[in-house]
Amino acid sequence: MKKILAVIDAVNFKEEQLDAIEYVSGMFRSKLTIIMLEDINSLNQLMAPDFAEGVPAHTYEIVIKAAEEKKKIIRENTATLTNICRERNITCTIRNDSGSAAEETILESRFADLLLVSKDTSFPFLFDTNPTSFVKDMLAAAQCPVLVIPDSLTVPKGVVFSYNGTYSSMYAIRAFTAIFPALVAKDCSVVYVCEKGHSTMPHEDLLREYLAGYSNKVEFKIFSGPADDILAAYLENKSDYISTFGAYGRSKLSRFFDDSSADNILKKMKGPLFITHP
Repeated sequence: MKKILAVIDAVNFKEEQLDAIEYVSGMFRSKLTIIMLEDINSLNQLMAPDFAEGVPAHTYEIVIKAAEEKKKIIRENTATLTNICRERNITCTIRNDSGSAAEETILESRFADLLLVSKDTSFPFLFDTNPTSFVKDMLAAAQCPVLVIPDSLTVPKGVVFSYNGTYSSMYAIRAFTAIFPALVAKDCSVVYVCEKGHSTMPHEDLLREYLAGYSNKVEFKIFSGPADDILAAYLENKSDYISTFGAYGRSKLSRFFDDSSADNILKKMKGPLFITHP
């Protein structure tokens, strides 16, 4: 039995966010834990002004009132989620958690087999980017594989393995096949972009031998050009496939792309993305 961890912003919960979580967790026998996460940093930013600067006392009354309203919304959203899970017969543990959103989730991921995060997950009052800072933190520091899911998840037809011959890219392939062997058997392709003058896929024979244990038909595709542009273009019409990358945001020796190239792909991607680290 695998443990799946799903994170939802407790303040901005919407029922449709549960659709992808329900589908992925239902693909195999799993123990699902949904964390309704409250980021306390959002409140701290509102309370940044100092009394010494002459801020009127009523300003803090407004902040306290806003905090109470926030707690009420979280209670209501948690109750709504609980009822929806009961109606859909989703067996799961629902837990509220407050603190630094990134730190709390990274700690939880240490004790999970897969972390599910929506591509747009963010938190109120925090300045953000695309992809959001929270998602980037998870991709860089989570201690289990991460599956970034779009708002609307179609039934995956298979998997696209992004491969560049490095240990990190092969590690991601192994981690994915261990969790989703049925998807590999369903439809699997390996994409390699030539770099540094190499016109052949590194260790292709060994990779073919490995994947043959999961699928009797794996398509290997070799391209040339800027890796991030090539992969972004290839994946543009693969929104119904899960794609894999290795080692986002880690050292230059281990990561698949530099941070800016990886972010560019994340911005353009329409389908699910699977990333993990050695």
